[in-house]
Amino acid sequence: MKKSLRISGIVVMATSVVALTACSGGTGADSGQRAKPFGDCEVTKDPRIHEMKTKKAGELTVAASLPFPAGYRGNTLETIDGGYMYCLDAEIANRAGLKKITLVNASFEALVTAKSSNFDFAVWDILVTPERRKAVDFSTPYNTYETGVLTKTGSGLSRSNIKNSTVGVLAGSLQLKFADDTLKPKRVRVFSSNDDLFNAVLSGQIDAALNDTATVMPRAAKSDGKLEVVGRYPVGGDVAPLLPKGSPNVEVVNQILADMEKDGTLKSIMDKWLNPILGGDPHALPDWSA
Repeated sequence: MKKSLRISGIVVMATSVVALTACSGGTGADSGQRAKPFGDCEVTKDPRIHEMKTKKAGELTVAASLPFPAGYRGNTLETIDGGYMYCLDAEIANRAGLKKITLVNASFEALVTAKSSNFDFAVWDILVTPERRKAVDFSTPYNTYETGVLTKTGSGLSRSNIKNSTVGVLAGSLQLKFADDTLKPKRVRVFSSNDDLFNAVLSGQIDAALNDTATVMPRAAKSDGKLEVVGRYPVGGDVAPLLPKGSPNVEVVNQILADMEKDGTLKSIMDKWLNPILGGDPHALPDWSA
């Protein structure tokens, strides 16, 4: 599978259940009037069907920690009609022969600790880890995190001189371990939030910030030319649909994702819905790995 990236920044909300009929793509006033069954997502016509055993007959129940406009476009659950995660859900439902999506809102903690299981699967760029596998199941990945190098525009920082620089990372992050154990720059500074980290780059307190490409790229794109992402390291992890432990649908979702990877649909969804938010394709960033 061609690797890509994630959108970071966890929005943790109180666990609640809110249903959304994807066929409407809107509120009750325009229910049934939308021509497309999955909002603005363009699903494959006449795909190979892999039948799923769903909670509710004829529909796919998907959990996510909302709001998250990049992944689930809409101001409210009732108006969600796009976004890269929602359109991934729509394509999987389509290839399972289903015509309807119900969204279930759950906190991130509830998803990864199996405190909530009233769904068929969850899509919210959830990292696959051995610890989480003890509580839940995962399908094959649909994306992979990597680490971007964010600097002030024109800083001159390069793969060859970054070891002589001051690098900033988030506390407890994969990038902290990478900086300490592998990169070993002149100095590593640890920050508690992305805002503090990025402001430190702008103010010159640090030479570069290391964070997920999907986090640093949008920040650079919205900086009015003040910031740029100059490179990337293959440091991160896979993200995949999460399923309740023992779900009969793991292999089915694997097969669907394999078909989507093979025919280019997975890449098309990311190209249309995610990369414009990032300001470009993360694979086009220079690879700074040794």
